[in-house]
Amino acid sequence: MLPLNLRQIRLPWRLRLWLLPFAVMLAILACESSSPPPPTLEVQQPTSTPTQPIPITPTPSMPAEAALNIPADPDLQAMLAQVESDRLMVSVGSLVDMHTRHVLSKTTQITPGISTARDWLIAQFQDLKNKNPQLPITIWTQAVKYIWNGFSVASQNVIATFQGTDIGAGVIVVGAHYDTMSTDYTNGQAYSPGADYNASGVAAMLEIAHILAPQPHRATILFVAFTGEETGRQGSAAFVKQYIQAQDPPVDVRSMINLDSIGSAVGASGETDRQTLRLFSAEPNDSSSRQLARQLALVIKTYVPDIKPILESAEDRTGRFGDQQSFSTANTAAVRMIQGIEDVSREHTIRDTVDTVQADYLMQTTRAALASLVVLADGPQPPSDLALRPVVDDPANLRLVWTPVEGAVMYLVTLRLATSLSYDQIFTVQAAPTSELTWTGFGRYATVAIAAIDSAGHMGPLSPETAIASLVRQR
Repeated sequence: MLPLNLRQIRLPWRLRLWLLPFAVMLAILACESSSPPPPTLEVQQPTSTPTQPIPITPTPSMPAEAALNIPADPDLQAMLAQVESDRLMVSVGSLVDMHTRHVLSKTTQITPGISTARDWLIAQFQDLKNKNPQLPITIWTQAVKYIWNGFSVASQNVIATFQGTDIGAGVIVVGAHYDTMSTDYTNGQAYSPGADYNASGVAAMLEIAHILAPQPHRATILFVAFTGEETGRQGSAAFVKQYIQAQDPPVDVRSMINLDSIGSAVGASGETDRQTLRLFSAEPNDSSSRQLARQLALVIKTYVPDIKPILESAEDRTGRFGDQQSFSTANTAAVRMIQGIEDVSREHTIRDTVDTVQADYLMQTTRAALASLVVLADGPQPPSDLALRPVVDDPANLRLVWTPVEGAVMYLVTLRLATSLSYDQIFTVQAAPTSELTWTGFGRYATVAIAAIDSAGHMGPLSPETAIASLVRQR
């Protein structure tokens, strides 16, 4: 990749074009077009550290054994502190300087175009691999070819695979599209800077990869820079169909987080919102995507207090789409993270420039995405085999039992009413002496889901939401 001092200086693109081939040549040689996906690597064991309690919002009428706190996660807090606004903005500026990243753009003396953006992305990932040779990081590309509006498109997704340590921990995908489009939507050479929409999401993805690269992770993480989102999300659709589903068996993707337009806190009338982050997920309300959105909202509230996550009851904004839909339509849990307010008059125009991205807000939304990913990829696996059993000498009570998780010292219990978008009851219970909870209140709720928490305070993903009525019938 370019040395740091060159990346930070805004050079004319004619000079940058002369320098860039030398900077990315080794990266491209290491990652040729349509290179094969990474192999499965050996299992290693992650480490952990002590905990401190973090209070959670009190809820009424808890079981006697329950507590209103989630242990702090010092490792996660240390990662969140590493997010740098300067590094984020350098990435945004570098992508904006491509003039356009339209899928039909061609590299010229004036327009670096999407192929230069692709090479730049390869170089960023390759730099992480070079700096962390002790870890199994693989960079590869996927050819994406399609016909759009009568034009033949040939572009590429850029992928970095961080191989997980634990067999059976699955795969987490973090995606952000790097292509842009102008209002002259078939003009591949028209100026289309795309700072917020979506250099902001790509910058956040690169920053998260930078922070997570030095240490191992339980789940495998795929960082994917998608092409072709603006023309109908062809890049993410190809990734799902031609890579995820084409494997035998299919790749075990547990969750997908789509980062798309997360850098601007200013609306069309100049109004600001530096706290809200919206989470969109596919219907119905009990879908795996909606369950993921609820869980990520809980994670963000717990670990990133400067961000207010808002659960939306839709897969995306009205009449709009995003790469998360390519995953949710394939029955994979997927969530789109997007800023709280939008200036739609700025999207796809020459006004979507670096100065429309607020560094402090982008830093906080990046932390929200990072916290979400760490819980999904690094926490212990959730409990299984949930069941509700009657208490023989007290018919009003039900006993919730589950299969214990190795290494868990505590469990987080979430309960939800049938019509609720978010959780209605949240509390923690100690793992010892047994993995069970007796309470008269279970019958008031529609679903229950449980996550394990280890001795280091690492919270893991929640189990699938299970209908209370179905558990009672199992008694």
